[in-house]
Amino acid sequence: MNCIQAQALMSAAVDNELSLKEQEGFEKHLLKCPTCFNEFKEAQKTKHIIREKITRFTAPPSLVKSILELCDSHI
Repeated sequence: MNCIQAQALMSAAVDNELSLKEQEGFEKHLLKCPTCFNEFKEAQKTKHIIREKITRFTAPPSLVKSILELCDSHI
């Protein structure tokens, strides 16, 4: 794997969405490429910071019901 390929997988890697084969190739690349390794670590830190700072809201039951009804009507 080269840097361009690793860059294309970076977001999915941060989100743990790579296949086993992709993950193995990505990890091997990071072991030999300090630039991509550092970028991956920064992306992980950014995701962690965002998760800490984000305020999550629970949708009111009426909104959930409306959305589900709308979905049902389009099926």
